[in-house]
Amino acid sequence: MARRAFRRPPRAPFVLLVVGLMCGGLVTLLLLNVVLSKDSFRLSDLQSSIDELHEQAAEQENQLRQWTQPNAVKEQAAAQGLEPDKSAPKFLDAGGGAAAREQAQKEGTDR
Repeated sequence: MARRAFRRPPRAPFVLLVVGLMCGGLVTLLLLNVVLSKDSFRLSDLQSSIDELHEQAAEQENQLRQWTQPNAVKEQAAAQGLEPDKSAPKFLDAGGGAAAREQAQKEGTDR
């Protein structure tokens, strides 16, 4: 009778539990890997977009530099029928000339 009391518990439920936990862990790892790879592809796409935008900005800066060169401005002006002004510069008195002279005279007398 002592032999009947010493009975082993069934192994099948324990084995199924371990196999189920392992399968659940593998599925979880697979899903995590899929999510991370999706984010990685999105990051790669965004970086390539940023690189393209940097290239476009560099091209536009080069065009701007070319357009603002003196020879380019001269050619554009000539195409519109404009000619360079070779007359002597003229200075305009915007009304502050008399007041500025009075201020200078006062400073000269104070010294």
